[in-house]
Amino acid sequence: MKLYLLMSLAIVSLGCSEQPSSVRELPSSNTAEPVTAAEAYAERCAQCHDNPDIKRAPNLRALAESSVIHVVFSLTNGTMKAHAEGLKLEAVFELAEFITAGREPYRPDANLFCESRDVSTSSIIDRWGFDKHNSGRVPPGTSRLTQNNINQLRLAWAFGLPNTANARSQPVITEDTLFVAATSGHLFALDRQSGCIRWHQTTVAPPRTALTLGSLGSEENRRTVLFYGDLETNVVAVDALDGSTVWREPVGISDKSLLTGAIIQHQDKLIVPVSLQEVILATDPEYECCRSHGAVIALNAASGEQLWQFHTTPDATIQGVTSVGTAAWGPSGAPVWSTPTIDEERNLVYVGTGQNASLPATELSDSVIAIDLEFGRLAWHFQAIAGDVYNGACEQRPPGPNCPKWRGPDHDIGASVILTKRATGEDILLVGQKSGDIYGLDPDAKGDLLWHQRIGAGSMLGGVHWGMAADGRQLFVTIADPAFPIPGYFPAPGLYAVDIDDGDELWSQPYERGCKTSVYEYFDREDVYPECSFYFGLSAAPSVVNDLVFAPSLNGNVLAFAADTGERVWQFATARPFDSINGVATHGGSIDVARVLPAGDMMYVQSGYSVFGQLPGNALLAFELPRP
Repeated sequence: MKLYLLMSLAIVSLGCSEQPSSVRELPSSNTAEPVTAAEAYAERCAQCHDNPDIKRAPNLRALAESSVIHVVFSLTNGTMKAHAEGLKLEAVFELAEFITAGREPYRPDANLFCESRDVSTSSIIDRWGFDKHNSGRVPPGTSRLTQNNINQLRLAWAFGLPNTANARSQPVITEDTLFVAATSGHLFALDRQSGCIRWHQTTVAPPRTALTLGSLGSEENRRTVLFYGDLETNVVAVDALDGSTVWREPVGISDKSLLTGAIIQHQDKLIVPVSLQEVILATDPEYECCRSHGAVIALNAASGEQLWQFHTTPDATIQGVTSVGTAAWGPSGAPVWSTPTIDEERNLVYVGTGQNASLPATELSDSVIAIDLEFGRLAWHFQAIAGDVYNGACEQRPPGPNCPKWRGPDHDIGASVILTKRATGEDILLVGQKSGDIYGLDPDAKGDLLWHQRIGAGSMLGGVHWGMAADGRQLFVTIADPAFPIPGYFPAPGLYAVDIDDGDELWSQPYERGCKTSVYEYFDREDVYPECSFYFGLSAAPSVVNDLVFAPSLNGNVLAFAADTGERVWQFATARPFDSINGVATHGGSIDVARVLPAGDMMYVQSGYSVFGQLPGNALLAFELPRP
């Protein structure tokens, strides 16, 4: 029987109480004595989620914002699978109920649905980077927003994404509909003016990636569909008219694969970037690190059939043993976190890769890779940093046994590569890295370096994270740089504009926290939403619309800048509660990953991201200009 059917039956049999049981006993693989749900959490989870030194792991207060199903998937199929080993399904649900305080499944009330359920399929914003080149520039004529009217922008409504702490899946937009996914396992088609629901579907597994709007069939018989990747490492196609599933196909190259970047359609192909979860699993001293690696996979868009695979490292073999006698595997890592960029002229797809997760280091880590679209063969690569080998064990104090002897700085190329033109009309590839470095590469010379600039200080959570944006003359670079108290480290969070032709800085707009806290005070806090957030830099991908640049912040502010001067012209604080139109308790938090989406008289922002100890949230916010 499929896992989701077992979970459905378990929900019915266990029920969801107001508070989780503290007396029922759970079997454990790590002890001969039966334990309660609280004890299972303390034994299996607290070492990371209650440890302020492991900043990748959301604390229990943030996890409590999630749904039972989301946590169950993490424990059975996702990043926490190893920590639930030996638990029966009932015990997994008990643990998930403890973590989430027994949240009830979400079902929208009938009065929330629109009178008309019709959906327009005429797209306005259909993908992560706004175009195949990942420019981050809203097409001209798409939005009325400018420097002249930005101060007339007002909050129109807030929609609460149910049972989630992370508003990370970027929506897509048609003439009358906003399609949005909640990472708790819900898909919505909303009227983009009023926010009423045109359709709602629960998903087999929680969505993890941004949505992409595409199509199947011929011009005469075209079917508009939404593509996304889920937590079970499947690519899913659903009908945009009603949310029904068209097909769902697995794409993981191992049981540790993960989908993070958006799936992109090119003609009759889907291009799928594959990342991995072993970076976190390596914190377990008994885990044999590491065997999985990144990949790019092409699917037939109509059926989900695999056409080709490209792997970023060779298959792992045993390299030795760790200090505690656990087998050490390698090579591994080089995940593809970013959304692919299509180059139709050269018939190539470009992706960036992350660091290796274990030794030995390989030549495709921390690289830009050009892959032939037809056959999936390597055309060329540009390696920004060699020898970057790092995993979550390196964050432990002292470093865990799986941290490599010669460890790197964890400087992924996680932002999508931008393909655009120089003033001479020649193409250029623009690349941003977590090191704070940016690069201009020549696609006609197999990625030869045209220019290189250092903008931020860089760190494992610093530099360029999720993306950049270009308007044809300027490259807009967001820098996340947290204020870690490290000697010789000088963070430079903010927004920077550089000349596309040579990388020279045109203007800069540093961003300050505006309040005082310390990393120790912040991670020892009692409140989920402290008065002063430690994280405050600009990590989410920026958006360019007309003469404006939107760059949201990790302390929950939506910021708008004048594209020509860098002047900050508008700001809106989202890390607060909102009255939602769908009756879900709604609170904004850190804004990470997804872009601001301007369309017509409206603008949409998602707020909330609990990873790394940031501010959880579940807010989808719609802003509007006065209508002509």
